[in-house]
Amino acid sequence: MRDAVHLLETWAAGRSRGQEEPATKIAELVATALADDTAMRQLLAEAEDNAVTERTRLRAQLALEDEAERNPAFGRALRAALGDDAFVAPVYIGAHDVAVVDDDVDVVQRLFFGRDDAEHDMADGLLRQGFLRTTAYSEVVSGRKTLIIGRKGSGKSAICMHLAENDGGTAVVITPDDAAGDELRRFVLDGLTTASAKALLWRYVFAVQTARYLVRHASGDAHRRTPSSVGTLERFLRDNGELSEESLYHRVVRAGRGLMSSFSLEAFGVAVAVERNGAPDGVSASRQLDVVEAGVRKAFHDLGCAGDHGPLLVMVDQLEQVWSDEPDTEALVIGLLLAGKHAALTYGGALRCVFFLRSDIYDTLDFSDADKFHSDEIRLSWTVGLLHDLALVRAGVSLGRRLLPHELWGEVFPETVAGQPTADYLFARTLPRPRDAIQFLNQCRDTAVSNGHRRISERDVLDATLVFSRWKLLDLAKEYSVRYPFLGALLTVFRDAGHEQTRTSIAELFQPFQEALQSRYEDYAPFFDPDVIIELLFSVGFLGVSREDRYVYWGTTETPVLPYESEFCVHPCFRPALGATRPVNPTVTNNFTGSVVGRVVQANTIRGDIVYGSFSNTDPVFRRWWQRKKKP
Repeated sequence: MRDAVHLLETWAAGRSRGQEEPATKIAELVATALADDTAMRQLLAEAEDNAVTERTRLRAQLALEDEAERNPAFGRALRAALGDDAFVAPVYIGAHDVAVVDDDVDVVQRLFFGRDDAEHDMADGLLRQGFLRTTAYSEVVSGRKTLIIGRKGSGKSAICMHLAENDGGTAVVITPDDAAGDELRRFVLDGLTTASAKALLWRYVFAVQTARYLVRHASGDAHRRTPSSVGTLERFLRDNGELSEESLYHRVVRAGRGLMSSFSLEAFGVAVAVERNGAPDGVSASRQLDVVEAGVRKAFHDLGCAGDHGPLLVMVDQLEQVWSDEPDTEALVIGLLLAGKHAALTYGGALRCVFFLRSDIYDTLDFSDADKFHSDEIRLSWTVGLLHDLALVRAGVSLGRRLLPHELWGEVFPETVAGQPTADYLFARTLPRPRDAIQFLNQCRDTAVSNGHRRISERDVLDATLVFSRWKLLDLAKEYSVRYPFLGALLTVFRDAGHEQTRTSIAELFQPFQEALQSRYEDYAPFFDPDVIIELLFSVGFLGVSREDRYVYWGTTETPVLPYESEFCVHPCFRPALGATRPVNPTVTNNFTGSVVGRVVQANTIRGDIVYGSFSNTDPVFRRWWQRKKKP
C-alpha cells in the first residue's frame, strides 16, 4: 500500500502537468471509492503543497488497506494497477543483492530478528523497518480503539513506539516510574473516592502535557500568529513552574500539591484561587481543573488545526512498572481510564488518549463503569500466520532483501525439524506473541553461530529448543510474580511428568506439594485446590484443554476451562525444560514383587522432542541399582 500512496502523492503533486498510468488509475479508484475519506483528502491537499507528513502517509495507507479488505473488487483493481507484488514488498535496510541461496554466503552472521523490548528495538533493532502493521495498529491509528490490552511481550509498546516515531510531532508518551507511581498511589482527596481522586491527578497531567504541546505547536511555521488563548496557557504554565522539561514524578508532585491547595489561575483571569467556601477538597480541586481544561479547550478551538494533522495522541504505557496488586494501585489504573474518558469528552476530536495495559492488570480491575470501555478495547492476538509474517519480514530486513517463504524455511532455516515443517515446529513451541518468536528465532541463529554454521541446521534448532524452553519457564513465573507469587513453585509439580494430564492425575501430582504451598503462601490458600490450579494454569498459557480432538491454549481461545472438561496438556513451550517429553511417563515395576516402584523420568539431555540418554527413577533402591549399572 505504501507504493499506492507514493504514486497517489506524486500524481497529486504533478497533476497539472499530466500523469501516466498507474498513478492516474489509482487516482481514479480513490476518487470513486474514497472521495470522502479525510485521510485521502488530507494526503492530496498536502501533496499539492509538497508538504506531506509521514503521519498523513500512514493514515492514507491504512485507509487503502481498510477499503481493500472491505471491498474485494477495489482490492483487485488496485492490485492490478500496482502489479501483483506491490502488496507484499516491505522496505528493507541496505542494498544487498547477494542471493540467499548462494552457499558461499555466511547468512547467519547477518541474520537478526530484533531486540527483546520495543525501546531498544526502535533504537538499534528492526522495529522501524520490520514493524508489522496488524489490525490492532490500524484500529489505534484510525481512532476506533484507545485501550490496547495484551500479555507481556505481545507488542503493546511496539505499537506505542511506532506511533510516537511516526506522529509528526503530535504524540506524547507517558511512562510512569516507581517514584511517580508512589505519588500517584498516595494521592487522596476528601469528598472523593480513591479512584476519582487519582482521576483528577491524571486529568491535570493530561492538561499540562497538552498545554505544553499547544504552546510549542503554535510557535511553529504552520501558524503565522499565536492566538491569545495560547499565550494564556503559556502564562499559566510559567506561573505554575510547568514550562521546563521535568520528569513525570515532579509533575505529579506539583499536581498533587496544587489540587490539595490551589494553583495560580491568574492567567485565566481568576485573580485568586478558586473559592473553597467550606467545600471538600475534592470539589475545590475539580473546580480548579475545570478552569484549566476550559483554557486548553479554547486554545484548541482558536488554533483550529486538529483536522489538518490529526489529534494529539497522549499515550500511557508500561503501567506494570508501578503495579503492585494493591487497592491503591488498582485505583491508580481505574483513575487513568476515567481521566481518559473525560479528556475525550472535554477536548473532542482534538485530543485522544491511548492506554496500553497488560491483560493480567486490566482483567483484575473492578469498578462500576467498566462496561463503558468495551467499545474502546482491543486485545492483541497473534496467530501462527502473523508470527510467520513477522519472521519473514524481519529476516528480510536484516539480510537486506525480500525473502520468499521457501527461502527462509528451506535455505536459511532447514525445511523440517523433528519431522515437522520448521515454521510449525518453532511457532508451536512459543506462546503466541512477538517477543517469544523473536527470542526463539534469535537463539536458533546464535546457536548456529556458536556451532560455526553458515546456515541454521536442524541440530541448531533442536539445541536452541531446550535453552528457549528454560527461559520461558522462568519468564512465566516472573510475568505473574505480583499476582501469583507461588507460580514458580507450582510449575515444578509437573517436572518429569507426562505432558498429557487429567483432572485426577493433576490432583495426584499436586497432593504431595499442597501442604507445603499452603504453609508457605498462607494468603493464597484458596488457590491450592486442584480444580482452581487447572483454571489458573490454563489462564496463564501453561496448560491446554482438549476440545474437538485437539488441545487449545489461552490466546487461541478466550473460553475458560469448563467443569466437565477433564483432559489437559502442558504447552510444548515448557515441556523440554520440565522433562515432560512423553505424553504419559510409564511406571517401573519390580519384576520380582510386581510392585510399582516409580515413574520413568528424564535424566540426560533433551533436544526438542527427542530424548537422548537413559532414564532414572524416584525409588532409591532403583536409583542405586541404575548408578551401579552405568559404571564401566
